[in-house]
Amino acid sequence: MNLIEQIISTIEHWQKHLLTASEQNPTTSIADMEQAAQSLGLRIAQLALSHVLQQSGTGYDRSIRSCPCAGKQRFERLSPRTLRTLIGEVTYKRAYYRCRSCGASCFPLDDQIHQSQREISPGVERAVALLSAHLSFVEAERVLSELTGVSLSARQIQTVAESIGAEAEQLSKQDEQRAASQGLVERSGPYQPEMKTYIVEMDGVQVGLQDGSWQEVKCGIIYELSQRVEISEGRWELLNRQRCVVRGDVIAFRARLWALCLRAGLRRQDRVIVIGDGAQWIDQTAQLLFPKAVRILDYYHASERIWAVAFARWSEGSPQARQWAMARLSQLKDGEVVAVIGSIKRLRMKAGEAESVRSAAVSYLTNRVEQMNYGEYQKQRLPIGSGAVESSCKQLVTARCKQAGMRWSEAGVDAILALRCFVVNERLDELCRKPSINIEWAQAA
Repeated sequence: MNLIEQIISTIEHWQKHLLTASEQNPTTSIADMEQAAQSLGLRIAQLALSHVLQQSGTGYDRSIRSCPCAGKQRFERLSPRTLRTLIGEVTYKRAYYRCRSCGASCFPLDDQIHQSQREISPGVERAVALLSAHLSFVEAERVLSELTGVSLSARQIQTVAESIGAEAEQLSKQDEQRAASQGLVERSGPYQPEMKTYIVEMDGVQVGLQDGSWQEVKCGIIYELSQRVEISEGRWELLNRQRCVVRGDVIAFRARLWALCLRAGLRRQDRVIVIGDGAQWIDQTAQLLFPKAVRILDYYHASERIWAVAFARWSEGSPQARQWAMARLSQLKDGEVVAVIGSIKRLRMKAGEAESVRSAAVSYLTNRVEQMNYGEYQKQRLPIGSGAVESSCKQLVTARCKQAGMRWSEAGVDAILALRCFVVNERLDELCRKPSINIEWAQAA
């Protein structure tokens, strides 16, 4: 039978089945109808895909073809292949060639239709990548089966996801190599583009490895200030942002962050605001990459020092501690940092641990006075906290890689973090191309 005849036969069989089912159960629910319709659609799609693959031929062109080794690849046989696709299993035949000189073999049809060596279709690969970026491999197995009917084990899903993630990591390194020799673009000419303000934030979070150790994953985020909107009083939302993650090495992180900034469109004439928690690696990164940037110390880290002094002077939870700390925090938010430091110095502290807490707070705040002009920052509607990157740490790393019992190989965690970053940065199409065929079915009805 040709394709049309197969489809007609399938629909007739489907109608007979529905008629029998309705006679046995007159109160068929919409859920049953939906499932039946979906089953029909999948079967027709399966027939159509098999037909299209058959129309593509077998990849055979001649009995002998050239091999990259300069030898000859000889046709051996037609080899059947079964793929698991989003619409069910399909089988097709392809010509198999082998070079007796170097031992290399190939299937020209697979190259022609862009089918990888995996026994799953590109659509399944994309689904696996998307699910694995958000869910554990065990959960991805369950959701994939529930939504698509494709049955892959958690181990198979892990293998595919980590392989795609390794491709994402390689693409990120290529971005870094290109960015390493590039500076910020400076627009010239009579029509100068408007200066934009970009916010860059950095932070780190620990992830567990299989050898029992923990390593820091450094996270970075960049967004244009105009993309930060107030959705309700005191609550802000980012409409668009770009993120990056690197496990361990700060030098590698700087290369990736710089590449991210160039991808985001940062130009020489733009204003850069760097927000961090005062960690040395963040301060050094800001100085190296953005020497002219305005640097803001995360308000909440600064406030923690004030609360620590209050609890050391009085006791945690005491009314005196709260009253004193709230007064200092009000001054701090207004940008009166010198007055706050003076107030801390004037406190009568007990010798020993309490005095050490005060000394540490005074040193921390004194060394960062220029980064705490919070009153002026708020007038300019700049963020004074690093909540965006802290949220990214939770979303990119904690939510995916720090679930109960999770321990990673270095290659595994790097791959999944790279994959997750590509997904949240809306770059999945670079790894798993989304089909471009779009059929207007309204015209066929």
